[in-house]
Amino acid sequence: MRTTNQRLLGLLCLLLIGLLASGAQAQQTPVDRALQSGVPVDSVLDNNNLIQVFTLQAAAGQTLTIAASNAIGAPLALVVTDQAGDILAQVADSDVTGDVVLEAGELPIGGLYYITVFKSAGVGSVGTLQFTLTATLSGEGVAVAAAPTESPTDAPAQVPSTPIVTAAPTLAATAAVFPAPATPTPQVPPTEIAAAGSTAQTPGQVVTIGGIQVALAWNTTDDLDLEIRDPVGGSLYWTTPNVNSGGTLGPNVNQVCEITTDTPSESASWPPGGVPTGSYEVIVYYEAACDGDNPVTFTVSPIVNGVALAPIQDTLLPGQIYVSSFVINNDGSAQTGAFGGLVDGQLLPASAAELILNAQPLTVGSEITGFLDRNQIYQSYAFDAAANDVLTVSMNAISGSLDTFLILLDSAGNIVSSNDDRQQGNTDSLLDTVLLPNAGTYTLVATRYAKGFGGTEGGYTLNIGTAATALPDQFSNLERGSLEIRLLWDTNADLQLLVRDPAGEAIFDDNRQSRSGGQLLADGNVNCRPLTAPAAFSYIAWPQNIPPRLGPYEVEVWYQNECADPNPVRFTLAIFFNGQEVFSDAPLPPLPDQRYLTSFTLEADGTARSSDAGFITGINSLDWATEREAGNFTVLVPPNQQVAGSITPDNKFDVYVFEAQAGDVLQTLAMRATSGNLDTTLYFVGPSGALLDENDDIIPGTDTNSAITSIPLLETGQYTVVATHFGALYGGTTGTYTLTFDLLAAQG
Repeated sequence: MRTTNQRLLGLLCLLLIGLLASGAQAQQTPVDRALQSGVPVDSVLDNNNLIQVFTLQAAAGQTLTIAASNAIGAPLALVVTDQAGDILAQVADSDVTGDVVLEAGELPIGGLYYITVFKSAGVGSVGTLQFTLTATLSGEGVAVAAAPTESPTDAPAQVPSTPIVTAAPTLAATAAVFPAPATPTPQVPPTEIAAAGSTAQTPGQVVTIGGIQVALAWNTTDDLDLEIRDPVGGSLYWTTPNVNSGGTLGPNVNQVCEITTDTPSESASWPPGGVPTGSYEVIVYYEAACDGDNPVTFTVSPIVNGVALAPIQDTLLPGQIYVSSFVINNDGSAQTGAFGGLVDGQLLPASAAELILNAQPLTVGSEITGFLDRNQIYQSYAFDAAANDVLTVSMNAISGSLDTFLILLDSAGNIVSSNDDRQQGNTDSLLDTVLLPNAGTYTLVATRYAKGFGGTEGGYTLNIGTAATALPDQFSNLERGSLEIRLLWDTNADLQLLVRDPAGEAIFDDNRQSRSGGQLLADGNVNCRPLTAPAAFSYIAWPQNIPPRLGPYEVEVWYQNECADPNPVRFTLAIFFNGQEVFSDAPLPPLPDQRYLTSFTLEADGTARSSDAGFITGINSLDWATEREAGNFTVLVPPNQQVAGSITPDNKFDVYVFEAQAGDVLQTLAMRATSGNLDTTLYFVGPSGALLDENDDIIPGTDTNSAITSIPLLETGQYTVVATHFGALYGGTTGTYTLTFDLLAAQG
């Protein structure tokens, strides 16, 4: 078996052969690779010259100092080796001045030394980098016979990956330097407070001549996406194809099923030079099924510095996300992470009993600092609370790549609330105004995205405090229910809470009790009733002795009236089933007359499944164009065609198309529910993509079916019909329907 040093030698030789083959064309001015002490040499790094190697003749006992600089402030990496290929010293620039100095110290023997120049981490996007290199020898040393100047092809026998740890910044240009030690080099002291069982370390750098390559491959036309998150917080994804550490992502293949291949692959790479040490998280998304909802088997193949790591393989269904990792150690070695699997937000990082047993005491109102990595994927904290306390907890990453995740457990180990991202684009976590259902000891779990499967690491701060908005005293006197929907806000505004049950009956202030047992027990500031407590609240519940019906429920919050209070309305909506939280959200303040909608389904196995939530924006919340482009539509053909369809929690809308000529008239387009609690909605889109018409209810408040009739068509081309339910993406009503279509051709 070849050793790592032999592999590195092979890689370096290949680079140097390429250097010699292309150097005459790539550089107009030849570079003298035999350095003279104190004499600057200008050179270049580009796509044809990934490294540059120089020689220097020196005597034993002389002291060597090497300086490199460039005008654009790009960081460089320097390596010094002797004739045997043993590394003497190296450095990776850690600032953006463009200047780096390597103090190689006293040379142990006389003879020829090699100086290799790389781009450091984060310079991959710089195509051509011009630099100046100066090697200075001081002292007389012990004279040796001059050796002939060797060509660059006689490069060091090895340029191994020796650890580089960035030192603390100083007023001068800062770099990390490591002479070749006989014992392990100590790390820079941690800057974070480590949680129990973990050692907080700042990610370092290691110099590579092979860089990093990560390839995702599968064998279907479906749309899979690759994301790599590096140890210093960079995220390579199709929306962010370049990161500061130097990584780049190749083309997004089979994107939205438009142009497909049945032998797809996507790749990420870091160029030769300095790369961060630590954990690299690998995420594979099954974004879209382009040819039926079939499982897809994939392979991720990481290569670090020319060494292939163990491949990562698994199978995904549409919509699923797989997470694993690979690790680059401080000595340059690397390995695939020990675990990988599907993302499950309800999966705990350990058993509930273990999380509760290991919890550290926490005082409400305090701030905790901790650190999570592959050896410590969670830290749990315990605190006492009274029934109906309202708490706000935040977990913010302060170093590394950490993508936080918060979980709150009750004394029995049930999940009361959880949060991954506090908002889109912000991977910190927030439990905002969480209502605690019972008195007792609660456990707060600070962990990371994908828990044990994840690969992000770093420090965090955890803050827990009482919410500014507290529940009125009379709330504690209300009857607890088997199913509870709670709405809490802090102004005089009139917010209407409405719940539609699986039979389609709505519970709200005009219908306070349903035949299924649901009751409106508190109605907030209805009709602008003045606020007499610290907060307004509305509450709909099913009594504990009346099990709620199985099936889909829809919950709506409508900002009915400002009630002469111009302050922004901050509300929290929470849904509990048998004492366990199903859903909780504290969205941005709504505008007057806006409607916020979500839904959930009570399953036969006693569980509850939540769905999407947000303010109603109509057709804009539906990705209908992607479905149409992927061929997921039904063609309508006049006259008087009738088709059947269904809306479910997993199928929020159907797409239909038809061809028409300018002057034709859309005579009839009608959507009628035939089962379930479906509240239909129709959208009609022209060939240019403009929304031509829409309809929710034929007769508002009376007939919740939908119809669009007698619409003159002004364009020739393909028209689109989107059949969905009230609320579009966020709606919760389901059932079967019939769609009736008729087109009147233009006369003449």
